[in-house]
Amino acid sequence: MLERENELRLSESAQVQFAEAERSNHSDWIEVACEIQRQVLREFGVSERALHAYRCAANKHGISLYVKHNRARGGNLVVGSPVPDVSVVSVGADGV
Repeated sequence: MLERENELRLSESAQVQFAEAERSNHSDWIEVACEIQRQVLREFGVSERALHAYRCAANKHGISLYVKHNRARGGNLVVGSPVPDVSVVSVGADGV
């Protein structure tokens, strides 16, 4: 199932959907990923009620593409750490 999910996530059509979702003001990449996972469950005849268990298994074993190559990490700041310099961007009604 995870191989199928990876195949779908890497497909040209999914990549277009991910990009469109990120450019959208009302959608996000996670919604595209969720629909891909639901599609995989349907293709394998598994109830969509099993979606949470499917995700937990993939995360627990670190066998899915998106878990293996996840660049997110826990931060290393603690209370009392110096605050790093960061850029601040204002988002106004014009999207800038």
